[in-house]
Formats: sequence, structure tokens, C-alpha cells
Amino acid sequence: MKSSNIITHNWWLKLISIAFAIILWLIVVNINDPSTSQTYYNVPVTIQNTDVITSQGKIYEVEDNTDIVPRVTVYGPRSVLETMDKSSIVAVADMNNLSSVNTISIDFSTNTNNNQISDIRGSVEAVKVTIENKKTIQLVLDTSITGEAPDGYVIGGVNTDQNLVRVSGPESLVDRVATAQVSIDMNTLSGVTSDITTSAAVHLYDEEGAEVTGTTLAKNPENVIATISVLGTKDVPVEVTPSGVPAEGYAMSGDITTTPATIKIAGTKKTLASISAIQIPEDVVNITGHSSDFVAQLDITDYLPEGITLVEPKDGALEVDIKIEKAAVKEVTYTDKDIKVTGVPDGYTVSILTEELPVKFIGAQTEVNALDEKAALQTIDLTKWMEEQGITELTEGQLSISPAFVTPEDIQVEHGTVTLEVLKKEE
Repeated sequence: MKSSNIITHNWWLKLISIAFAIILWLIVVNINDPSTSQTYYNVPVTIQNTDVITSQGKIYEVEDNTDIVPRVTVYGPRSVLETMDKSSIVAVADMNNLSSVNTISIDFSTNTNNNQISDIRGSVEAVKVTIENKKTIQLVLDTSITGEAPDGYVIGGVNTDQNLVRVSGPESLVDRVATAQVSIDMNTLSGVTSDITTSAAVHLYDEEGAEVTGTTLAKNPENVIATISVLGTKDVPVEVTPSGVPAEGYAMSGDITTTPATIKIAGTKKTLASISAIQIPEDVVNITGHSSDFVAQLDITDYLPEGITLVEPKDGALEVDIKIEKAAVKEVTYTDKDIKVTGVPDGYTVSILTEELPVKFIGAQTEVNALDEKAALQTIDLTKWMEEQGITELTEGQLSISPAFVTPEDIQVEHGTVTLEVLKKEE
């Protein structure tokens, strides 16, 4: 009980004494301004007189980030250190002091009150550098596109305002560079349905496709202006007209088929509007002498009009299939009553002496069966025949004329001639 009274007795006097002691200590400290220290982190080093290296056609590169000092501790009066911050620290490495092992000692100072600082120490005392011969190469700039254009559109191509890139730097690093490339991601240009121009950064890659980088690796230019062509698309059929005729006794049967039946092409809106089909020239597919199905493998890109590019099939492969079968023969005999003559010049009469005209229609079975032989035989226009023969005036006598027939293109017609007798009318 007595002990407790000693602690609590005059407690307010004890608190005043403690406070007075603290105030007295602070006064003494401020009057004496004791020496203390302050540590700063990640202080950059300025490298001076680099032309000592570059003037020799060489280039240097800092190793292991030694141009950043992890910790710098400054010693001095507390009042001085309170006015400083990280920007007050000056760290300099002079290339004139390069050692035989390629290190440069770092000198530390401050840009304020330096004469009042007692000491400065860094956790790193030298910058390590690698020195190599400088090398310069020139590369053709490649372009690549990732992503897709909106539905109904495709990328027509990319043009850049520069097609060459100059690369310079340490020889060992430059020797790794195999390609220079700009890559454009269409996903970042969503909704684009017409040509667009954008800026793209140049990247360097080695033979394995890994990017080559380095603070001492310079690219000229570092960025290029790229113009991306965006084209519309259209699905069109492929039309094939073969030349020649099959072997004797054979004929084409059925339709000509292509695989694929339609292709997807790309071009400007105006160009696409003018194209309804892709035509394969007649001389490309020649069935002369064939007695079995004809199959041809073509590259459709060889027959695209100017300004048109192929979208699908990507490889351009086109197969043309023409069915050829044993020809069917339909024999028809026309009489003089079936033969009509028109265009007889004034003052003449014409009579038909041919009583029968045997005709053979040769072709695919389905086409021959569907043939209307009455409609196939055409009227003989005598005036037209005279023009074709270069005859200006008829003379009496007999004429031998080959009649005309209108049939499907794949049907051959074998026939003789029609004999006409021409007489002048009596006045």
C-alpha cells in the first residue's frame, strides 16, 4: 500500500518533469545539428565523354543495369539532408576513366550544399560496359496482318511509305537480326470497310522468329505509315466453253461441271459490279479426239480479270469435268414439201428438184431425243445465198445449195445438198 503511494504521489509533477526533459533534449539537438545519413534508391548514372568510344567506330552497352545504383547513402548535418531528395544526387561515370576490364568508376556528389556533405557512398562503385564494333545493315521491310476484316470484306494488301529499314548497333546484336517487320492487328481496327491509313512500329526478329531488342539497337525508321486496302467480296460462277469435238462417234453429254461451282473473289465495289461470272477461254479446254470423260485441273487465278483477287479456294484449284459418251444418231428424211425457199429475185421462178433429203443428227442421247427436227431445218433464203456467194444476178439452170440447220451446239449434222431449178418468167 505504501509502495503504491510512492508511484502516485505528486504524479502531475512527474509528468511535467518528463515533458520538460523532452523539450530540453530537442533544444540541445537543434543547437548541435548532429551528423546523420540518408539513403536514396535507384539513382541513375550519367555516362560522360562517350565520343571516346563512338569516334572509333565502336559502340558500348551497359551490362546488368549497372548504370542504376540501387542505394546511395549521403552523410552530413541533419539540417542539410532535410533539404535534399533523390534529384540532389549526382552520379557520373567518365568514359575517359574506362579500365582495362571495361569498368568505369562512379563519382558521387550533390548539386546542393556539396561542401557540407561529409561522405557519399553507393552500393555500386563502377559501371560495367561491353564494347563492340558498330555494324549497320539494311533490310527489306515485311508486313503482316492478324485478325480478319468484317464479314463481306477481305484485306487486299498493305503498302508502307518506307520499304527499307536501316539497323545499326553492336555487331553481335545486329548479326542476330534476320527480318524487319510491321504487324497490323485488324481487331484494333474493327468495323473498317474501306481503305485505312495508320502508323505501325517496326520490329526486328531473328531466324527463329524471336524479337531482337536492345537499347543500343537503332532502327531507321522506327515507325512507318501503312495503308491497308479493304476490298468487298462476291461469289460468282465459273463458265467453261470447250473447243474442238470429241472423237468420231462420240459426243458431249450433260452439263459441264466445275469444282467448285462458284468462287469467292474480291475487288472494289465498281469492279465487282461489272463481273457476273469468270470465263475460261475456249482454247484452254480442248476436247478434240476424246472418247471418254474429259477432266482438266486449272488454276483459276490465271483467268481472273484485272483488279480482281481470289479469296476462295485459297489455292486457286479448279477442276473441269466434261462428260463424253458414245454418240446417238437420229436419222431424218426431209421431202421437198419440208423445204421452203424465199428471197427469189423478181422475174424468176424456182422449183425444188430434190424429192428427199436424208439427214443425220449426231450427239448426246438426251439432246438428240429432245431435238425438234422440223424446226431444225431452216428456210433457204435465195437472196441471202446470192450475197454470200457474191452473185449479183441469177441465171437459168440448176443450183446446188446446202441447207442450214439450227441445233444445240453439241449436235453435229450430216446432210447433202438441195437442188433447185431456176427459170426466167415469160414476159
